[in-house]
Amino acid sequence: MGTSLSRLRLALDAVRQTVAVYEELNRRVQQSPGIPVPGPSTPYWAMPPAPIAQHGADSEAIPLPEYADVVIIGSGISGAAIARTMLGLCSKPDSEGGLPQIVMLEARDACSGATGRNGGHITPPLFHDYLRIKEEVGVDMAKAIIRFRLAHLAELLRVAEEDEILEDSQCREVDTCRNSAGVWRIVDKEECIKDLQFSQKVVGAIATSAGVIHPYRFVTGILSRLLAKYPTNFRLFTHTPCLKISSGASNKRQEPFYTVLTSRGTIRARHVVHATNGWVSHLLPAMRGKIAPIRGHMTAQRPGTGLGRTHASEVGPRDSTLTLAATGAADSWLGTRSFVMIGNGRYDYLTQQPSQSSSSSSSLYPIPAGELMLGGGLARAELAEGAFVREVGNADDRDYDMDTGAYLGGALSMYFGGWGAEGRDLESKRRADEDSEEGRVKKLWTGVMGVSADGRPWVGRLSAKMSARATPRAKKIRATTYSADKPGHGYPLAPPGEWICAGYSGEGMVHAYLCAKALAHMICGKEEAGAGLPDALLVSDARWKKANLEDLVKGFVVE
Repeated sequence: MGTSLSRLRLALDAVRQTVAVYEELNRRVQQSPGIPVPGPSTPYWAMPPAPIAQHGADSEAIPLPEYADVVIIGSGISGAAIARTMLGLCSKPDSEGGLPQIVMLEARDACSGATGRNGGHITPPLFHDYLRIKEEVGVDMAKAIIRFRLAHLAELLRVAEEDEILEDSQCREVDTCRNSAGVWRIVDKEECIKDLQFSQKVVGAIATSAGVIHPYRFVTGILSRLLAKYPTNFRLFTHTPCLKISSGASNKRQEPFYTVLTSRGTIRARHVVHATNGWVSHLLPAMRGKIAPIRGHMTAQRPGTGLGRTHASEVGPRDSTLTLAATGAADSWLGTRSFVMIGNGRYDYLTQQPSQSSSSSSSLYPIPAGELMLGGGLARAELAEGAFVREVGNADDRDYDMDTGAYLGGALSMYFGGWGAEGRDLESKRRADEDSEEGRVKKLWTGVMGVSADGRPWVGRLSAKMSARATPRAKKIRATTYSADKPGHGYPLAPPGEWICAGYSGEGMVHAYLCAKALAHMICGKEEAGAGLPDALLVSDARWKKANLEDLVKGFVVE
């Protein structure tokens, strides 16, 4: 009897703990994430910072304009893609009218949010997402979403080439291996150990093609080009957070404008675009519980001696990754592969910067040294009620979780065999490491992602219910030149409104660019041109009402 009572008490304690965890998570996702905190951790991607990192931060050098046709809040990949697409559409020879006035606001340095902090994967989650998506939206829509994700690699490669940032952005196709579109291939244990250099614990892998990218340099490269090409039509203001938005429809004059309050003054605008992902619900309280911040962890690590040979058995004591890069070894796979590690409650992701042989001296940035970019650690089963609970609703990317940081610092030595020494002497000759940490891990940082309640991005025009602001009433109007009081004869834009492009749930590189491109067409009044966007990603009052982040949270707690 005593044993039975003890077991019952343990069971009740477990239930109470689960309920407490659930209630805590629900409380967090219903609160405002605030604006991005100052002094965030420095991602390795931003070492050194881009020349435009603090563009427009000096209020005396570049004053804030009184008016803009479009205000984009956020300077990550979504904001960059929206601005680039809109200005490109309006610049075409057959376009009607002139260019719109676009102002981009960023609370911190340019591209200092999730885009500049992620893992650099252009690797769509497919087979482990398909069944869930199919159950929610049906077979045909699930296939459309998968195709949409797969289309991103070609699109990012095209943009990088057009903007002449292919080298700096490191955008390239690689082989990707997932241990546990292109051609899927099963890799058995023996091949995993011999050719991929996995540890003896590996079970197998699924291989196909994917892409990798230097996300920070990709976006800052696009923004730099826009600033140079459209100096009077595109303006970037860093360290200028948006504090409040009000609608002119609520005042006596019934003006067709929004008033955007910033830390440096106000801007009147016809269109306001929310491209802040994990922070989006700060200015859109109705989106709390629909998109929530969650803090993720990333590391840059030294690759170690020997890693990079096609045949691990042939690795010699002097075969450091830097030696392989310098000699251009034909059987080296440096920078040509990415990995997703799944199993036992884990979901980690790994890319590698390219070798010296793939870089030229024309770049403004240091030559990469084959750094391994490892992220994840959030979904570890043993910490389902630890790390995950601490990170959901956490929008503070200044610090990191000690458990997760320690896990990432030791994970690669478990995933790969023959880890070996660092080869630091060779590396130090090629790159100054004053800002890097000693040892295996060169840098550890965090970033804030936006988790969607239904797992899908939110793209499109916000209704008054979702924005909690009246929409200015106006017919389709043209973009102005400079004065809001004297409309010009510019490019015809859609009627005024607030728009959203956010909620990528940790998969921004296979969602964000084409979502943003479709949204840019909508703002330009060409919604039919954004038809490549699956309908299941569009915002609507019905979807907003149905989406419930509690279900997502519950799934993590139960698992």
